[in-house]
Amino acid sequence: MSDRHLTFSGPAARLQYMLLMGLFRLAMTRGLYGRFARGLGRVFGPETAVFLHENGAPPYRIALDDGYWTRFALYRAPYEPEVARVVTAASGASPLFCDLGANKGYWTTRAAPLFEQVIAVEASAATFAELSGNATELPNVTLYRAAIHARSGEEMRFVNTHLSHASARLESDLPAGGQDRIETVGTLAVDDLVPKGAAALIKLDVEGAEIAAVRGAARALADGAVLIYEDHGNDPDCTVSAHLLSDPDMRVYSIETGLIPMTDVATIRACKTDAYKGYNFLAARAGSALLGRIMQGFANSARSG
Repeated sequence: MSDRHLTFSGPAARLQYMLLMGLFRLAMTRGLYGRFARGLGRVFGPETAVFLHENGAPPYRIALDDGYWTRFALYRAPYEPEVARVVTAASGASPLFCDLGANKGYWTTRAAPLFEQVIAVEASAATFAELSGNATELPNVTLYRAAIHARSGEEMRFVNTHLSHASARLESDLPAGGQDRIETVGTLAVDDLVPKGAAALIKLDVEGAEIAAVRGAARALADGAVLIYEDHGNDPDCTVSAHLLSDPDMRVYSIETGLIPMTDVATIRACKTDAYKGYNFLAARAGSALLGRIMQGFANSARSG
């Protein structure tokens, strides 16, 4: 059973949270709810926040003007339970969890008690500051402000979208809009983060740069790393999954309702029924010992459930 509770930055935050949850029931679209959250944030000020406590993990701070995290981690809890199942199954089987495109550090803080070492990477300066606030005191967590890509040491232009930090991306993947902010960020390749021989669990959420990131993870994947990646519902070509499946040695699984093998793009496309949703999948090379442990963990969970 999940041990989940909230604390608040003060009485105003508690009131703002109650108003948000009530407004959510009335706001049937993502855009409308986001406007409510930002509007209330202007009334209550930028410092009001909720701290999410789950299963002994460090508290995760959620600003109450944040339409993404208040919607997904608070109202629609639990957040990404399919990822939680993989993280739990891999704990004890790998010493290293990599949270690449870490955003404000939700999975960084969830993984910190379960792995010997956690590496978190975030490109946006503003989002990295909030990631640091959530994780900088954790002794086994190492933080990098960088963009994950095929090679380390390059500089790229990074776009912060004006309405959603969760949609920030490299400018090379999609041009900036008129209200977006652009900053320059250095790149890091996965193979320069993961030590040789370490079979890491890697969560990859890099908004359009996934294929470049996979190319930069060739050695880590050969060493047995397991990748959690997103294939978005608005991509009928399943571009990332198609790239992975083009390698005959790569195995891809859906994790939404268990660990289900995905043998072709058509099967993956059929899983994606909501064009507004990002779907998490798992990929690893055949023979990965970590993949085997995760599969065993899923099987044990199914038997006990």
